Amino acid sequence: MKIKKKTIMITAFLIIPLILFLLSYINYRSQRIDNEHLESFKSQLMTTVQQNSSFDMNNITPFEWDRMYVIRPYISRTEMQKVIGIKWTTADTYIGYLICDKTWLGEYPLDDDIFHKLIFVKDNKVVLDVTLDRNDVDFIQINSPVINDDSLFDIDKADERNIIKTSK
Repeated sequence: MKIKKKTIMITAFLIIPLILFLLSYINYRSQRIDNEHLESFKSQLMTTVQQNSSFDMNNITPFEWDRMYVIRPYISRTEMQKVIGIKWTTADTYIGYLICDKTWLGEYPLDDDIFHKLIFVKDNKVVLDVTLDRNDVDFIQINSPVINDDSLFDIDKADERNIIKTSK
């Protein structure tokens, strides 16, 4: 009888952590976005902002989107996910997800006044998460969310900064 009890205990101690690991990994895979358009979008945005005085966001996004959110500095990851109503991660690896998304280390990805994010959503799924330097381009004056049909912006180039404003 003692051997059976010992075997059950050992099995439980092995299976429970395995189940928890699998559930966590499945959660990571379901929340992960690949951000495949990140570099092309940033490049197109910077070129557009430097060369124009206004633009339509639809003309510079190499992907489809329904809504765009502007995330201001110092907002926590948890608050971002509440505002948008979706949980997502851009972590390339499961270990990165555990360290940056599941610990206090990654709770404040915008931990300086200089950074803000644009989050693009299509069909209630995040399709792009881009962190921008406000010295290069500043969307802080835009009210979120921006709907795809209403994405015309003016660029105020005051003080050698590119401040983006809703087009009138």
